[in-house]
Amino acid sequence: MREKPLTEFMSSKKVAKEHKEKPAEPKVAGLKGPWELPEGWRWVRLEDVAGIRGNSGVKKKLLQFNSIAFIPMELIPEKGVFSRYELRESTNIKSYSYAEPEDILLAKITPSFENGKQGIVPKNVPNNFALATTEVYPIYIKENNLLDRMYLFYILKSKYARKTLEDQMLGTTGRQRVPKEAVLKLKIPLPPLSEQKRIVAKLDEVSKRIDEAKRLAREAREEAERLMASALHEVFSKAEEMGWEWSTIGKVAKDMKPGFARNKKHISEDGIPHLRPNNIDIGHLNLEKLVKVKLDEKIDIEEYYLQKGDVLFNNTNSFELVGRAALITEDLPWGYSNHITRIRVKQDVILPEWLTVTINYLWMQGYFKRVCTRWVGQAGVNMNTLKKTPVPLPPLDEQKRIVAYLDSISERAQKLVKLYEERERELERLFPAILDRAFRGEV
Repeated sequence: MREKPLTEFMSSKKVAKEHKEKPAEPKVAGLKGPWELPEGWRWVRLEDVAGIRGNSGVKKKLLQFNSIAFIPMELIPEKGVFSRYELRESTNIKSYSYAEPEDILLAKITPSFENGKQGIVPKNVPNNFALATTEVYPIYIKENNLLDRMYLFYILKSKYARKTLEDQMLGTTGRQRVPKEAVLKLKIPLPPLSEQKRIVAKLDEVSKRIDEAKRLAREAREEAERLMASALHEVFSKAEEMGWEWSTIGKVAKDMKPGFARNKKHISEDGIPHLRPNNIDIGHLNLEKLVKVKLDEKIDIEEYYLQKGDVLFNNTNSFELVGRAALITEDLPWGYSNHITRIRVKQDVILPEWLTVTINYLWMQGYFKRVCTRWVGQAGVNMNTLKKTPVPLPPLDEQKRIVAYLDSISERAQKLVKLYEERERELERLFPAILDRAFRGEV
């Protein structure tokens, strides 16, 4: 079966309806909205068709249960539909927002709101209710047969709704919130229920394509990692047989320098690029989420500039990711985080490419998990531990040959990864435009 191109979703409009839509009851008067709507549609406020739950009478209900489904902010998706939950003892939950199955949880605080955090409470949640973080609005659909739940879900994801609510946020920088009244008074375009369901079906199909593209990209990345891990194991398992010498990173490095810290208040489009742990991929930089920051007089930025051949080691990250390394392939007048250590090697002893390969092999083998220091949610490899990290030293010609062999394997694997990632990005870019056109009656 031929897969329809996405452009069809943006241009194909419904031509005819099999049945005339029955008048919805009760009727809701239309409002003047920000754009003209098709015949049969009208503008209403969210509070006309939905509401926000409160916590009245919930404490008494909690006494009936030992464990409660709780939904913290980290289990509410930025992309995707359903929130996840964890079970907590009811006596340990001090503050919460009460929610019921299929309520839409809309994050109200920065940066969660701007990041798109929004999710539906699972239908099969234990005890038929859940408690969520206080930083969400649990939105329920009124029983007046006017609104489809997923239609509202998609509206709240649209650029129109997000911009309208973001413009009304109140509070100090970093702790701004969307007011409850702003959500309730949000104007939404309301077509007949059957038209809502048709639009939802179209948007669901695009969402499924995005999910499929994500799955294929993830599987391609996993396969690339498996191929590289196998090739690395093949290489390093011969170290003893080949009689390679061994040294340590501290001995083969001529300079090792951690970066400098910058936080959210320093982020600025007028600043300089500042590499973070999420920019360190296996062997190379990932610049999708590159941040720019402003500096102050205390920072001599030239000390942190990157040169071709620098190896960047991720010294602080999650337990699973700490210890990866990326190679710098060109001179870059950029800075980097204090969670990254820049290593410059003695190139008459070791190639920077070989050190990068070695560090990533050790990461794959779990070496840094064994030597790191752990604390809540993070792990770190300090400078002394990094300096003591073992490094095999085959002759330079052999290093060069092995690196070329590994590069050829990586290049083949990465071609497929890039293909799927580009498809995923294309869909992600198109979806907001499709959403906006859907709510103008143009799909």
